[in-house]
Amino acid sequence: MTATSDLEVSTTATPADDDAAELVPLDSLTAEHTGRWTFLIVEGAAFMMQAMHPVIAEVTGRYSASFHGDPGGRAIRSVDSVLRWTYGGTAAIAEGNRVRSMHKPMTMKSAASGKQISALNPEAYQWVIVTGYLVNAQGGRLLIGREFTDEEKAELLRDNRRLARLLHVPMRGYPRTHQEMTDYFESMIDTLEATPQAMKLMDDLITGQIELGPSVPKVLYPVLKVLLRPALRFNYLSIVGLLDPRLREKLGVSWSAEEERQLNRIYKVIRIAYRVLPDRLTYFPLAYHALKHHKCLKKMEQRQQKSWAYKVPGATSGATSGSLPGAEQT
Repeated sequence: MTATSDLEVSTTATPADDDAAELVPLDSLTAEHTGRWTFLIVEGAAFMMQAMHPVIAEVTGRYSASFHGDPGGRAIRSVDSVLRWTYGGTAAIAEGNRVRSMHKPMTMKSAASGKQISALNPEAYQWVIVTGYLVNAQGGRLLIGREFTDEEKAELLRDNRRLARLLHVPMRGYPRTHQEMTDYFESMIDTLEATPQAMKLMDDLITGQIELGPSVPKVLYPVLKVLLRPALRFNYLSIVGLLDPRLREKLGVSWSAEEERQLNRIYKVIRIAYRVLPDRLTYFPLAYHALKHHKCLKKMEQRQQKSWAYKVPGATSGATSGSLPGAEQT
């Protein structure tokens, strides 16, 4: 999930090299997991790491609805954006242009340094997308019941780099391998802080504080907060459990063996539910329909291979799967 802000600005796309943009393959691990409903929970850890970056913290503190009374609405809009990057087809490129264009006017004088800072600060903008990889690669034990293999992590990183280019993230210095990503993360540890924005997020998680947004009648707040208490506890466990111990220490939170067991038990139930429930119930609608569309095309290709015409020497099927956007490995 990105630290996208919600200032009302023009969404006219900036000029982009659309030919260089690659889409995430729909038969990838990224496409398999990003569209699940639990994506919103798991990516909370990424958002927490983003909020610990001083530049991101200050910019979102001024411009993001997360800190101005509508965190729920902001979360929905951010997930909408991520889903468009991953499953939107040609709309993914337009969304990448929109996100960058939206952030371009967001500049301010830093209260901490006195310098002019921007939402498109190269280091900060890279960090937003990097955190998505870090959380997903770390979350294997929850998402699939085991750690991702080196090959799977390499695939996740390839798709993460595709998304970075789609969003016009500066690619100089952007990690290409898992080891480079590990080294990059280690270099960022000292930069990350317990910013006021990160501490507010953590305090809300600990206390169960939740802002339900202006569309929810205040008279319903007490009942809804009670009903949402188990979900908030699940959210806390997911976010804190996926943070590096050094980041937990900076934020003043601990992590026990019992909490780890609780988290693993919850995700074991979720994984079972994902196996037995129909995909229509476990995926966001856009993800479900995009994946279903992709499967239909693959079945058509398989039927196409049975054509007698392809028994003619020199005939080729003309299958498109190898030339789909994002098929090239980078």
